[in-house]
Amino acid sequence: MEHDTFPPGTVRIEDADGTTLVLAPQPSSDPNEPLNWSARRKTIHMILLSLYAIMVFAILCVIVPLYQDVNEELGISYDQLNNGYATNMAALSVGCIIFIPIALCIGRRPVYIVTAIAMFISAIWQAKMQTMGEMIAANAISGVAGAVNEALFQITVSDLFFVYQRGTMTGIYIFMVIVGNYLGPVAAGHAAVTMGWRWAFWLCAIFMGVLVVLMVFLLEETKYVPPPLTGYEICEESHIRDFDKPKNMEKASPHQPIPKETDSTQNQPRRVVEIDNTVPMKSYWERHALFTLSDEVEGRSFWRQLYQPFQILVAFPAVMFAALQYGFAIAMLAILAVTQSVLYTLPPYNFTTAGIGNMNLPPAIGALLGSIFGGPLVDYFIMQVAKRRGGVYEPETRLWLFLVPSLSMVIGSLVYGLTISKGMPWIINAVGAGFIGFAIGGTGDMALTYVQDSYQLILGNALTGVIFVRNILATALVFAISPWMEGMGIYDISRSMQ
Repeated sequence: MEHDTFPPGTVRIEDADGTTLVLAPQPSSDPNEPLNWSARRKTIHMILLSLYAIMVFAILCVIVPLYQDVNEELGISYDQLNNGYATNMAALSVGCIIFIPIALCIGRRPVYIVTAIAMFISAIWQAKMQTMGEMIAANAISGVAGAVNEALFQITVSDLFFVYQRGTMTGIYIFMVIVGNYLGPVAAGHAAVTMGWRWAFWLCAIFMGVLVVLMVFLLEETKYVPPPLTGYEICEESHIRDFDKPKNMEKASPHQPIPKETDSTQNQPRRVVEIDNTVPMKSYWERHALFTLSDEVEGRSFWRQLYQPFQILVAFPAVMFAALQYGFAIAMLAILAVTQSVLYTLPPYNFTTAGIGNMNLPPAIGALLGSIFGGPLVDYFIMQVAKRRGGVYEPETRLWLFLVPSLSMVIGSLVYGLTISKGMPWIINAVGAGFIGFAIGGTGDMALTYVQDSYQLILGNALTGVIFVRNILATALVFAISPWMEGMGIYDISRSMQ
């Protein structure tokens, strides 16, 4: 039987006749491998990380609608507040470079827990801050800790899910980011009106504190270290124990069409090997170990991980493409946040803190639709294209629909910027913000999943490079937005952004 020979990232996800799904990547027979976890265990893990994503970005962004209140009580100017927001964006760039190599070396679980504790401390500090220095320092801590969430979440998705599921899972993540970024400020605005602006941070601290406890006891480690195969001959191509090789196959390969099965399993996703139920399951304490150590990180030294993301950005244009696309999308998210906090307090809008928070609803709704488009709809699309190609999936297939969120960003930027600069009714600004939100949700999902599928063997470093570029762009624009508005005005900025 001949083997399919594909470039990295290209895999067979259906049989050649297009009737049965083939799992990619192919899991081993070990029931402890995360790909083999039960749906319940995967669901609990995703719920915890989704709540973590919400709280991380809520803590990073709740200060935006509070600018007016903070300015009145502490005397910190709007420009200084913008600089504080830009500080956490800059720290987001640094955090990935520090923590992702650690997560690849000692495990995902300890990094998630330590950074969640850091976010908890940052929320308390911001609730009690009195000076600009404290604001900058708290933002720096939350930025460094929050950076882990972005790249590490995608690594965890690759640990747990198959190719045909990753777009949907990344879509869930992008939506959770949007909930934290946009609905967090909505809640903060109302909390500031009813309880005072400091309570916006106290509420974040309370929720994050509860989440830390849940993560300590329920979040499992997804870093998989295969057990030693002493006494068994390993199949050269698929690394499967001899006794696990299918009886009716000469050789086992995850890229090779799999023989027909019985009618009882005809509609089930096909595996090269079945789960070996004789292998003992890890105990609760083993699944929740604080460290999962290895001498090297995915075959490379720990220190090499610190500079390799920058090599990958230069060596792989597709990674830089994804970084720039995702970066400009998230930069617009930051611009929305900063301009709303400044412009909606002025005539003709004169919004209260709660009103400014409410203006985050339109982009949140748009981002929900965008994450659905970039996740489940694109996953469905790639499956249909794979059927026409004899069951073969290429990561670039996801980019065919990239034009939709790209056009949405152009339309949204023009409608939002040009109408708010003319003082037109807020509902028109809201429509433009909704288009921007759709673009952010769709672009982020498709760009991250594309990198995930294309560069599995260097995923941690590739995503670190993507997030670094993303946050550098956002940081530059947030630092520049105030003098830019003063020099050109919102009208000309909106036109130049296109």
